[in-house]
Amino acid sequence: MSAPLPEQDRPNSLWHSALASGTPGGEGEATRNALFLQRCFGGRAMRWSDALIARTRRHIGGCLSSVEMALRLELGADFDARLPDAVCWPRVQADPALIDDALLADMRDRAAIGLMARDPMLADPAEHPATSPLPQAVADFVAALALAQSGWADAGPDDLPMRADLPAEAMPDLVWTVGALIADAAPAEDMQAIDQACVALLTRHDEQHMPFAQAALLAHRLHGVPNDADMLLTLARQRQVLALFAVMADRLGVDLRCLVRHVVEAEEMALFTLCRAAQFPREVAVRLVLGRRSVARGVGDSVLVDYADDYEGMTLKQARAAVAGLSLSAPLRTRLAAVSARRSPACGA
Repeated sequence: MSAPLPEQDRPNSLWHSALASGTPGGEGEATRNALFLQRCFGGRAMRWSDALIARTRRHIGGCLSSVEMALRLELGADFDARLPDAVCWPRVQADPALIDDALLADMRDRAAIGLMARDPMLADPAEHPATSPLPQAVADFVAALALAQSGWADAGPDDLPMRADLPAEAMPDLVWTVGALIADAAPAEDMQAIDQACVALLTRHDEQHMPFAQAALLAHRLHGVPNDADMLLTLARQRQVLALFAVMADRLGVDLRCLVRHVVEAEEMALFTLCRAAQFPREVAVRLVLGRRSVARGVGDSVLVDYADDYEGMTLKQARAAVAGLSLSAPLRTRLAAVSARRSPACGA
């Protein structure tokens, strides 16, 4: 019999437990099948790295634990004493389909940025010193942003609380999920108190000092900063991934969360196109694409070299036309993607 795997090398139980047999057609089967196919087949599209899957699990477990702790404090010691030590994480480990697609994507995107911001392929300060430092006010803001998102690279135990610094649009999904899991484990007479505690938690949630909001504000403050190319190179060499994505989103008129999701889900060429549309220097584009390889396994090195060689040949008009759909309203963007995916050959390209 083979020796047990070290903990960090074990198959990820959150994802593999989703593949357990269940009632055909039952709730969660579609999720199990999607995960199974995602992990078993290569194909043309990129595939998530093992590191991203493990780190996404960390974000799910950490944020669930953090919000559960906050709700227990809100509900008081008497309520807390009537519950097991932990409710949410054990329940989700046993049934990952309790985490819906939108919340899973939010956790994955945070994990992806955390991985990219630590990837050595993004930066080589010894070989490429920052010849044009950022203005002090901007440098201070960049440092504050880096500190705010430092927890996204946390590789601690899955159930250790992690700051649930989600954008205002995403936080309700997390809080109501935790509330429902606690309510399911609590006596029926506690339902109203749990409901009120969730509302109180959401009322106090302030995204002003959280990474996505800070990054968007930084991008706005960078308007008019001289030596634009040097500024972008400095951000890239410092591995300020979220700051670069915020500048990109600002220049293209795209919601930052939408842009990050596109970067994580799309193939490498899409990131090159986004960089070209935002008029990023070629070096910045190459560094971002190389850093993204910690998130997803994509095309081979020779193809990436071809992409990089063709970067300057892509016109600004071509690049912006290719990413124009990202600036559409979310409902139209969603329905357009669904319609395009179901286009029959008879409909033409």
